Amino acid sequence: MVMMIPEGHGRACRRSASSASSSGTVPPVMIVDPAVAHARFSTPTAEASPATANVAATLAALPDGVIDGGEIVLWVSKPSMWRPLFDSAPWMIAGFVAAGLLAWLNRPLLGLSLTSTTQLIILIAFARLGLAVVRWVPTWYILTNRRVIDVQGVRKPRGTARLLVELRSTRVSVSRPEKLTGLGTITFLTADADAAPMAWRSIHQPDVVHAKIRRAIENALD
Repeated sequence: MVMMIPEGHGRACRRSASSASSSGTVPPVMIVDPAVAHARFSTPTAEASPATANVAATLAALPDGVIDGGEIVLWVSKPSMWRPLFDSAPWMIAGFVAAGLLAWLNRPLLGLSLTSTTQLIILIAFARLGLAVVRWVPTWYILTNRRVIDVQGVRKPRGTARLLVELRSTRVSVSRPEKLTGLGTITFLTADADAAPMAWRSIHQPDVVHAKIRRAIENALD
């Protein structure tokens, strides 16, 4: 699924964002329950649903400065917990194959017994899985009324963002492991050919999330 964004839109939105950031006062971050948010993002809901309360708790755990003052958070989530397994699967498969092959050939590594060799290889494979989990923990995907944001980083999490009005296309792709687990990846492209594509990987209900992004872009362009 691909959505193309027409050229020449969003100037008014850029001017509005610029004036808000230079006014000298930073308005509070607003959190909107996507189920009851108004189409134009003009007024946030007054009642906080359990989902909105969860979003508020999530935002409290994000690094400072990720969300600008006055932004309305429309959706926030983490990649699926399957993501660390997907990232480390090649290492784990290679490790188990290597351990099995060495055991079958009865050829331990130099200076180690066969048992120690097998244990070491398997330990390395699981260490790669542990590293993938550590990287997964601080990762967040956020949709606001202005931007799509990808927060990553172990020692110092940082957010990479794209303005909605600068997006030229968005697409949903599904890898084989994601297809088996009902997940998908959303990729964002801008008109800047030098800018690397940004992707939200292995998210639940990718088509539903993509539809939310499309509505947010349409409203940002108006």
